[in-house]
Amino acid sequence: MLQQLVSLGALEFRPEPLDAIVERRLKTIWEQAPCPDCGATTIRTYDDLDRIWCRGCGFMSTYTFGTPFYDAELAPGEFLVAFVLYADSLLSIIKLLPT
Repeated sequence: MLQQLVSLGALEFRPEPLDAIVERRLKTIWEQAPCPDCGATTIRTYDDLDRIWCRGCGFMSTYTFGTPFYDAELAPGEFLVAFVLYADSLLSIIKLLPT
């Protein structure tokens, strides 16, 4: 069914804009979350960087810390496309990821 929607042009995959949406949402979540290291609510994110930073203790990581996207070889948009394919086809997620 997913293949039919793509072939008809009803569904189009654009990983780059999807990555930007995922990044924006994750950064918004981090700005409202306590620091995983010290618990302070002083997390800071930057539009031009993929980092989060705690002003309280200096904890620094990427905005994907603590998510399935952390340390993944796929970009967030590619990861979501792989998940959609996994859910649609019921294939093993290992078969969908590049080796």
